[in-house]
Amino acid sequence: MEEENKNRPDIDKEWADRLGMDFDPELAEKAAKSPRPDELPPVYVMQEGTTIPPRVPQEPMPPTYLVWAIVATICCCLPAGVAAIVFSSQVSSRYYARDYEGARRASRQAEIWIIVSIVAGVIVNALYMPLSLLMPQ
Repeated sequence: MEEENKNRPDIDKEWADRLGMDFDPELAEKAAKSPRPDELPPVYVMQEGTTIPPRVPQEPMPPTYLVWAIVATICCCLPAGVAAIVFSSQVSSRYYARDYEGARRASRQAEIWIIVSIVAGVIVNALYMPLSLLMPQ
C-alpha cells in the first residue's frame, strides 16, 4: 500500500482537497526531515468557510429529571413543578451548547424544585384533609 502511495506524489494533495484543506508540499517535506516536527507550522490548513466537525463531549450529561418534574407537577404542586420542568428542559440544551457547568446547575435546580414541589404537595394535603373534615357541609 505504501509503495502505491510513493508512486503517486499527489496523494497528499488529493486527500487535502477531499477534506477541504490546503496542502503545502514544501512544508510537508520539511516536516518529514525535521527531528522536531512539532515546532513547524501545520502541513494541512483548513480552507476558509470549511466547518470543523463537532467534538465529542468531554463529560457525561447530567440527569434531566424531566419525568420526575412532570410527575411532581401533576401530583403535587403546580407552580414548583413548572419551575422544575423549566430547569430540567434546560439541561440538555446547555449540555449540547458545551455549557457543562450551566447544565449541572440546571440539573441541580430541577432536582431542588422537584423536592420543593413534593414537600409543598404533602404539606398542603396534610393541612387540607383535617380542615376539610372540620368544615360543616
